[in-house]
Amino acid sequence: MWHWLKKELEHRHHYLLDALIVILVVIIFILADFFIISLRPLNEEAFEENQAEMSENEKKEQERDFIVIEKGEKVFLPILNFHHIDKAPSGASAVTRSFYLEPADFEILIQAIINNDYEPVFLSEIVDYLSRGVLPAQKIMALTFDDGNINFHTNAWPILQKYQVKSNIYIMTGVGGPNYLSREQIAELDKSGLVEVGSHTIWHPKLTRIKENEAFKELTESREFLEDFLDKKITVLAYPFGLYNERIKELTEKAGYLAGLTFDQEAWQDSGDLLELKRISVYPGLNVIRFLEKLEQGR
Repeated sequence: MWHWLKKELEHRHHYLLDALIVILVVIIFILADFFIISLRPLNEEAFEENQAEMSENEKKEQERDFIVIEKGEKVFLPILNFHHIDKAPSGASAVTRSFYLEPADFEILIQAIINNDYEPVFLSEIVDYLSRGVLPAQKIMALTFDDGNINFHTNAWPILQKYQVKSNIYIMTGVGGPNYLSREQIAELDKSGLVEVGSHTIWHPKLTRIKENEAFKELTESREFLEDFLDKKITVLAYPFGLYNERIKELTEKAGYLAGLTFDQEAWQDSGDLLELKRISVYPGLNVIRFLEKLEQGR
């Protein structure tokens, strides 16, 4: 009798233990499911916040299709150059007038660029693409402005803002006065998200005609000044007068730049030589779109 009772109690104890284990497992599954469900809205909310914070540039970058290019391959990549967006001074020489493009003509050009499906980008983006060995399948170009003339702010900037077009300005850090952008204006343009600042040396010397140590000082100190002032890396230099040689390219790279801009009325770039990127000077009467079509077809 006692033996039977002991056995019965042992069985019941075993069943009770099994039941407790089953109940615990069920509770764990319920809590886990609740935890996952409660997290999901938070994750979705965080994702939506992240998407909202993502810049338009990053969104565009994610949507781009890319073409792979070989290092050193010639690529069609127009870089336009301007100095003054303004009416040329009365009595100016033909050479001086060639540096001026009137605001109305500049706006017509911006409209033509957009209508012909070109997307203006920053030079840093071009440097990044070529360094990675890719180019967007879409047509891109760069708009560059040398010297930091005040009429960029008064005449070009409102038009660029109107069409939300990116541009690049190259500043002489030692030159100032009423005809040039003030520090406040440079900072304003930099913070706009539509203008990228680069160096144009300190005093705009002919780098190939001064002593090597002087050239290196022009390159390094202008970059350091802009980096300290804007609190960002400066990686692109516009050679004054477009003058350079192999030694200047070496000094430019040593001074911390990734790219150098010259002039050549050419849009075909050597993807393996970022220190010799060619630009097209835009002068009054130049039909830029037709000129680019001829360059592209004439290769």
